[in-house]
Amino acid sequence: MISYYKKLSRFAARHMAKRWLPLNKNQGVVSFSFDDVPASACQLGAALLERYDARGTYYVCGGLTDGVEQGQQCHSVEDLRRLIERGHEIGCHTFSHTNCAEESVDFVTKDWRRNRDFFKQHQLSISGFAFPFGAYDLPSKVAASRVFSYNRITGGGTQIARADLHALGAQSLYSNTTTADTILELIQQTANEGGWLILYSHEVSATPGPWGTTPEQLELALRLARQHSCKILPVNKAIDFFRTE
Repeated sequence: MISYYKKLSRFAARHMAKRWLPLNKNQGVVSFSFDDVPASACQLGAALLERYDARGTYYVCGGLTDGVEQGQQCHSVEDLRRLIERGHEIGCHTFSHTNCAEESVDFVTKDWRRNRDFFKQHQLSISGFAFPFGAYDLPSKVAASRVFSYNRITGGGTQIARADLHALGAQSLYSNTTTADTILELIQQTANEGGWLILYSHEVSATPGPWGTTPEQLELALRLARQHSCKILPVNKAIDFFRTE
């Protein structure tokens, strides 16, 4: 059972330690992101994004490199290098896919350091951070805000008017739960209200698991974003776009 302290900490994290980014460009932005980074997201996913002259954000756990997770082959170092060479963003997802709301700040900080050491060892540049499972509490949110340029969580749909850089909301793009109507409604809202929609998934496969997307679903979202005149930017570039005068 989750302790009363943990429940209170998670509630506080949703309402405290915010750093607001105004979304006042009068143009919608859609960002595509991939967690854990299966090889299919690096290869097929990246190819589909590039077909639309778009780039994505890939949140990497160094401990999953060359491994298998949920039956999916994970990324290699060469996959990550190719992504960077082609203009995609690489971010941190902890080294060992740690649930940051369940561990101490000391443990989580050491895990971030392990991931940074992994990136440094392979001469890979990174920027922001995504909480595994979208799980965070107040101590981990505050600690992450001191280490990374931004933090991404899960849930929240389109962000309108402003976004919390310490807890950017993201909408799942899963073939078994995210309908075409939902994608259309979110992108229409993003375009009409000048908001920011961050989509996230894991693998890109004709037969994805429960946390993956199909090529057709990913391409639908890309096509709708273009049709509605949204900018398609990696998360770090979207932040730069909203910050410019």
